[in-house]
Amino acid sequence: MHALLPPLDLSVFANDYRAARNNFLARSEKLRSLALFDAVHHRHPEHGPDGSPLHADWLLLSKSPQPEHLLVLISGTHGVEGFVGSAVQCDLLGEMPQLLEDERLGVLLIHALNPWGFAWLRRCDHEGIDLNRNFIDFKAGLPNNGAYATMHRLLSPTEDSDKGFDAHTLEGITRGQYQYPNGLYFGGHGPSWSRQWLESRKQSTLLQKVKSIAAIDLHSGLGPFGYGEVISDHPKVSPGFEIAREWYGANTMSSALGESVSAPKTGLIDYFWHKLIGPRGCFVTLEFGTYPADDMLTALIREQRYTRRCAVADIGRDPDAPEVAALRDFFYPEDDNWRQSVLLRARQVVSLALAGMHAQSQANASHATNIQSGAKRA
Repeated sequence: MHALLPPLDLSVFANDYRAARNNFLARSEKLRSLALFDAVHHRHPEHGPDGSPLHADWLLLSKSPQPEHLLVLISGTHGVEGFVGSAVQCDLLGEMPQLLEDERLGVLLIHALNPWGFAWLRRCDHEGIDLNRNFIDFKAGLPNNGAYATMHRLLSPTEDSDKGFDAHTLEGITRGQYQYPNGLYFGGHGPSWSRQWLESRKQSTLLQKVKSIAAIDLHSGLGPFGYGEVISDHPKVSPGFEIAREWYGANTMSSALGESVSAPKTGLIDYFWHKLIGPRGCFVTLEFGTYPADDMLTALIREQRYTRRCAVADIGRDPDAPEVAALRDFFYPEDDNWRQSVLLRARQVVSLALAGMHAQSQANASHATNIQSGAKRA
């Protein structure tokens, strides 16, 4: 058999949260002697299905105490989508000796931002909050999404039909809603546990003083099977929008311009990073496609009904229930070709991010030199 692919270690993919986290920690531990190593393990208030603790892990690797460039990779914003993000992070850990030859570079890996959803195989967190709809200004009042209200009845625990909910209504429904805590795409009534943790870290010297930031949030579920779309939700008139276009080129799909498989949303985690990064770089979502959008909606509806039936009957959630397994299989296909595509595309996009930050650094240095030369001539 001809081997045309570069060496790919598919053991970076795990089949549950516990195995994924153990894999991540074991691979990162091997790098302690390589660089400065800053690890924070933030304990979640709930436990996993096996009764063991859950954590959101923050790992910074750098040869310098204050790197000039920072690559940020986030997994598990949508819990059950953490499988793909964790695998990409573990794969990148294997490349870290080569990456950190650049002493100006720091790599920040946020593993399982929503560990409860990862462990219990839900997109939302333990309070039913979709983290990617939670980053709004709650003091300004709750947005109202009438499009969602018209379909909430389909999530009744006694409902068994999927009719009346189709791809035509997808954009309005997935935008986010704040009125139905037991519904889909619920943005919460206040900052989630994960958001509060991120907020507590944003004033770190690292994030405030680094000169350029390329942040990538790893997701799965939308788009062609195995393809990773680079999605930018930066406003059309903003430095981040232009930087994303410059760094990722024609790979970049803008939600604002209607180019992306993902329509504009309310309360995205992107908006937290947009404000933090400012003109220093950009935040993008790397979305790996799986199956058709209609299948996703069906899986989400049936899993939500199952969850509500458990609540009504006061019984525990079974991670092996058919509705739960179907949700997991949609966002995490058991297909080695898909997994190979994920790793190859992720390496490509990370390479573009690193090249973009390097080019920006050279441009800034050249600009500073020109200013100094002009000052001397004056």
